Amino acid sequence: MNDYPAFTAHPPMYMQLRRRREELHLRQADVAEALGVSAEAVCLWESARRRVELCKVPRLAQTLQMDPRELCFTALEEYHPAFFQGIFGPHNETSAAIKPAA
Repeated sequence: MNDYPAFTAHPPMYMQLRRRREELHLRQADVAEALGVSAEAVCLWESARRRVELCKVPRLAQTLQMDPRELCFTALEEYHPAFFQGIFGPHNETSAAIKPAA
């Protein structure tokens, strides 16, 4: 069984973050406090003017009660597409799979 999420169309990460924060009735300041960043940083993430540092994604997922693996997968796919494709292959595959080295 494959441990990686299937390739699916999803809204950009910044939209997912804002939507989930609003669903939980959290303020940007609440998220910022949980991650040890400024509320302005969260605002920039949610407006797509700044990327979330990959090291903060697992804690952000926990704060927003999201699947950390899915959010990390999304961040890697969106922020580092060449690296993502090198690991998981092109998007036309039905699911992401680790391919054995040649």
